[in-house]
Parts: sequence; C-alpha cells; structure tokens
Amino acid sequence: MKMNSVIVFLFGGALLVLLGSCGGGGGGSALSGSSNSTYATTSTRGDYAEWTLSGSTLNATWQVINNTGQTDYTFSITANCAAADAFNLRTCTISTSSCTAGLLACPTDPTGTLQIMEAPGVALFVNTDPMGVSEQLHVGFVKNNNACADDISGDYTFIRTGLGVNENFGMYRISALDELNILHSDFGFDAPDSVTTPSIIYRTGTESESFTDDGCVNGVRSRTISGNSLRLMVTSSGLFVMDLPAGQGGLLSFKTSNAASLVDFAGRSFTGISFPDNAPPEALRAVFGAPTSNRIDFNVTFPGSAPQSLDIMGLAATATTSGPGYPDFGVAPGTYGTFTLAIDYPTLEDIPGLFKFDGFDVSDSGRVIMAAMKSGGKVIGVGMVYNYRDSGDTNPSTGAPFNPAGLYNTGNFIIFEE
Repeated sequence: MKMNSVIVFLFGGALLVLLGSCGGGGGGSALSGSSNSTYATTSTRGDYAEWTLSGSTLNATWQVINNTGQTDYTFSITANCAAADAFNLRTCTISTSSCTAGLLACPTDPTGTLQIMEAPGVALFVNTDPMGVSEQLHVGFVKNNNACADDISGDYTFIRTGLGVNENFGMYRISALDELNILHSDFGFDAPDSVTTPSIIYRTGTESESFTDDGCVNGVRSRTISGNSLRLMVTSSGLFVMDLPAGQGGLLSFKTSNAASLVDFAGRSFTGISFPDNAPPEALRAVFGAPTSNRIDFNVTFPGSAPQSLDIMGLAATATTSGPGYPDFGVAPGTYGTFTLAIDYPTLEDIPGLFKFDGFDVSDSGRVIMAAMKSGGKVIGVGMVYNYRDSGDTNPSTGAPFNPAGLYNTGNFIIFEE
C-alpha cells in the first residue's frame, strides 16, 4: 500500500480542535456539497490556520509558527474553489493574499492554487503544495467559538502527528473543567533494523503535566509549557487537537466514549488523503467489506492505480505481516504499569479506538497504527505509518540525519466516511 507514503493527514504540529456538530448519519455522501463553516487546522509543519469555506469562496488566516510556538508572520488568503473531482478534491485558485509581519518580516505573498477536501460542517484538509510556499498538509475540524466555556474533562485517545517523530499514540486524562493539569501516556516503537519485530517503548517522562494559562479567545486556548507556546481547541463534544511548535509534531485526540469499533467500518466507504515523507500527497478512496473473524478486508485506490487489498483489525488481533511484525500490544512496556492511567488501561490493547493494518506486500516494511472515532453518525480515521530510519536518511522535521536510528513516523493520513 505504498506504506512509505501511506494515507493521509496529520501534521507536524497539531492543533486541537473541535466540534459542536458533525455532518449527520443517514444516506448520502458526507463529502457532497459545501457548508458555510470555519475550520481550525494544524499542519505537517506545525502551523495554525483558520479556513472559512462558503460555497466556492475560501478565506484563510494562516499563522506560520516557529520552533518555540510563536508566530513568525501571518498570511491572509482568499481563493475561488472549483467543483469536487472523483476523489472529492477541490482545486482553489488564490485571488488575493497578503502578509502581516510577526517576529519575522514577511516573505512573498502566496499565489497559485491549493487543494482542499471538506466534510461539510465536520472537517477540512488543505494541501498547500502549488502555492509557492512550503508544501504542507493542514487538517482540522469545524471551529467552536464557544469552546472556552466547555467542560472538557475526560479520557482521550490520541495519535501523534508530524513526520519524523518517534512518539506515536497514547492517552490523555483531563480531570478538571479545563486542561491546565493533565495526565498522559506516550508510546512509540523501536527496533535495531527494518525487519526485526519492534518493541513498544513508553516514552513518557513524567505522567503529570501543568500548563500556564495564556487565555482563551474564540474557542482557541493558548498555553505555555517549558517555554513553548501551544494552541488548543477542545470541546465537550470530545475532540481535542494540540498545536505544538514547528518540528515537534502535534496530536489529534478524541474522547474514549467516541471511539469507533471494528464493526463500524463494515460496508462503509471513505475518502481521504495521504501525506508521506518521501513522495507527494495523494488522494485515496477506501472501501471496507464485511467482518471476517477479527478483521475486515478493504480496498484502497489512489488516482491512476489499481485497488490494493489490506485488512483492518484491533491491536489484540494476530496479524500475518512479518519482517517486521507488529509488537505484542498485550504486554505493558517499561515502567508504564506504575503510572495512574495503567489502572484503567493496563495494556495498549485496552486503549479505545486504536487499530492496525495487515496484509502488506513482503517488500513493504512500513506499518500502520490508526485511531478512529464516530462523530455525527460518521466514522473518521487518522493514522500514522512507521518505518525504520537511520543516519543515512534525512529527518524532514529537522533537515538533519535521523539520530538515533529507530522507528519514526514517515507518513500520516486521514479518512472520512462518505
């Protein structure tokens, strides 16, 4: 499945977002038509943007973020968007753009085109490749301007985003009405080479973290930790995205009560996009069959290519893929068992809403972990591809060789039920 370039979304620094309402269930495509909605997004680099799409008009405010989380400069963009193609992608041509200096002077204003895909009133992603600025994928959900007042306490499953990072997924617990004090667990993988079955690594240093409150405006919280600025939008509906400084990656999270189960994929079709570290982004369509034992087969199609057949399964199911295989997700890694979250989630198999893919070609050493949620009667999946990288490979988040060698996020993706 082109696992070095696998499936869609997620970003290099992710913002938290989300939603009060999501496109409803029932018949028809969730991606057809267009809403009049504003979406808060983060990007593969770690930038934060807000995009308002009304019919064929797209307006955007895009903050370019540096490695401490501060705003270097801000783009303002207006574009005219064409109708969706067969993969639900729309090409938008920039009509006007400007830049406001922040910590740095402005570069050349963006020109040209960009590509978007919208699940109206739910989510949006934007590929900036043709714009004359750095190629990025922005992904996010419909903005809730009233989220500052929401009770966001609860447990959240997250996927870490951003190319070149080695913390991949885990849990957050917000115990109070706000997120100034949280518990978290972060897991990654490591192996001595590209064919050995990896070990799971518990990468959390301290389970408890405290943020400095820098305010909340129009649903977007600003926080500081260890001198770094973060942006979050979390709502009581259960979605949570955190925008970390450039190069550090980010995370997309959802309340465990919103987690999808394997049967939620049965007989459903999805559209999405992949964003790898070694090839251009690609649109995709995934069509899932009926459950068979503990898995569901599905076909993935990229533009101009034949369908590829894979399986989706929970972390507890036995995969046939080898060289490398998946680790045993039923064994708690390292010191994880001594921490608070391990009481309710003793192993990685117990974390709600996590899946793995199986059935890769023997020449493909990439492996996939995906988190999936249900929102408004529809299923949304976000995932990451991990591959072995060493000093002969360049980390796209730093521009330097990977150090140390190990398993890193080499691609992200998002899929939305049609």
